[in-house]
Amino acid sequence: MRIAIHDSDTTKTVAVLCCSNNSFYKSMHEVEAYDMRRDAKSFVGGMPIVAHPPCRAWSAYCGHQAKPLPGEKELGLWCADQLRECGGVLEHPAHSRLFDAAGLPRPGQSVGDMKTISVWQAWWGYPMRKATWLCFSRVKTEKLVIPYRLHDQGGDRRRQQLMSKHQRAATVPAFARWLVDAALLVYEA
Repeated sequence: MRIAIHDSDTTKTVAVLCCSNNSFYKSMHEVEAYDMRRDAKSFVGGMPIVAHPPCRAWSAYCGHQAKPLPGEKELGLWCADQLRECGGVLEHPAHSRLFDAAGLPRPGQSVGDMKTISVWQAWWGYPMRKATWLCFSRVKTEKLVIPYRLHDQGGDRRRQQLMSKHQRAATVPAFARWLVDAALLVYEA
């Protein structure tokens, strides 16, 4: 589902930080994608962002057994700083410890021009519910349309076991499109 964007400038570009090497984002004309090859830390600002910082080190459930790459955990804090500076949206699993460490609001809370909501990625077609927190900075959230829909209860654990690591981490195209459209709603501070 696309968000209707009625701003006069629809030629904006969005930087997607920390996407996978074969991400759907790379097919989007208004996106500058930063993956492992194009280091996210080479991003110099000047445009709204969609941030997907690595989550395994921040997980409330399995962070204790995670083996993040060197600098991976710090990338989450860096992405939170970029969110504050440039505006946009940061996506992370529900209950991520990154939110407390970076001083980001929890779902239902607002801090300055930042607010966080909780969603299920299944609303955008992900094959499981996948609880996710979205933190918006300087986004005209009143223009967001969240495509709530019912999802069957149960079966997610077995579905997850049958999915590859890449499939579990992937952002489905409809969700990627929605996140980019949300970042395009950033207003100047």
